[in-house]
Amino acid sequence: FNQDQVWLMQKDSNNSTKLYSLLDFKIREDESLQKGYLKGRYGAIPFISGLDS
Repeated sequence: FNQDQVWLMQKDSNNSTKLYSLLDFKIREDESLQKGYLKGRYGAIPFISGLDS
């Protein structure tokens, strides 16, 4: 995917949703998007509530 094809959503404490593109970030060509995402660099980390272990 190109950076302009990836959009993320983040919900705040008021349940408002922010939509933004990876173009909003300066990402190096050699950077792993997956690793950056999982480390929280781009926000929009999935949080699933209500699941019991």
